[in-house]
Amino acid sequence: MEFQRLFQKDRFIFSSNLSMIMPKNLKRIKRQKQILNREEKIERLQLQELQTIKSLKKEISKDVGEHPLTRITRADIVRSVVGALIGTVGHFAFFYGVEIAEKISIFRASFLYIFSLIISFLFMYYSGFRKVKEIRIFRFIPLRVAVVYLISIVVVISTLFIFGFIDFSSGFIHVYKVTAATLLLAVLGASTADILGKRE
Repeated sequence: MEFQRLFQKDRFIFSSNLSMIMPKNLKRIKRQKQILNREEKIERLQLQELQTIKSLKKEISKDVGEHPLTRITRADIVRSVVGALIGTVGHFAFFYGVEIAEKISIFRASFLYIFSLIISFLFMYYSGFRKVKEIRIFRFIPLRVAVVYLISIVVVISTLFIFGFIDFSSGFIHVYKVTAATLLLAVLGASTADILGKRE
């Protein structure tokens, strides 16, 4: 009996203590649920923002992507060769270049080489490189102009050789002057083909 009485007394104390503890715990649990709900809401908002940032990043990377004129590919070289051939052979310009070469001095021939290089540079700059930032232009244009210019010289010499205007017995001065007289048209053709190929 004594045991039962003590047990009931302890049970009463325990239940009264439990009833006092329960409301505090319930409040605490409710607060924790509220905090968890807020945290979940914040996480959802952060995920939405992250998705928005990723989509903006993709759009910006598409807009800021590498300008097609900053790379030189095999297709660029082929276009330049075809353009130089059209510029040189299209109207038999090399035939008139041989006639003109007989009448010009080495100084004028040298001037034609420099003039052709300048024309190639200006043509490429005003046709396609103005869209590239000013600081970066001078990193890419010289290489592109040099490639187009050298291809033009090779095409002119090859064309003159194929048509028999120069051969292995031709003197350097003769080859130098004949190439100079025909080079401008080859450079214009190669530059045009290069620029038009990039517009595709």
